[in-house]
Amino acid sequence: MRHQQYVNSEQLRSSIVLQTNTPTRGLNGEVVDAWSDSVTIRARKAHRSSREFFAAHKVNSETTDLFIARYRAGVSTTMRIRFGSRFYNVIGANDPDDRKRELHLLAREVV
Repeated sequence: MRHQQYVNSEQLRSSIVLQTNTPTRGLNGEVVDAWSDSVTIRARKAHRSSREFFAAHKVNSETTDLFIARYRAGVSTTMRIRFGSRFYNVIGANDPDDRKRELHLLAREVV
C-alpha cells in the first residue's frame, strides 16, 4: 500500500478566496446575488479545459480549472472562488482519496 502525503505547502503558491452567496432583494424586488468572502486559503491551480460554443447568437467561451488545496470541510457547489480579479463557480468539491488530506475544487470561470 502506497503512503499518501499531505499536499506539499510549497506547491500551494496561490491564494484563493472562497465566497458564499447571501441573496438580497433589489430595489424592484428582484433577487440579487450578494457574494461575501468566507475564507482565504492557499491552493494550486491546474488548467483543465477551454471551449468555445455558440449560444444566444454569439460565440461564448468557457474555462474550467482545478484548484487543489488542503482539505477543508464545508466547501460546496453553492460557493464560488475569487482568484485575483477572476471568479469561478464551484462545480465540484471532493476529497479524492477520502482521507481528508486534500480538496479538489473543479470550477468554471464566470465571464
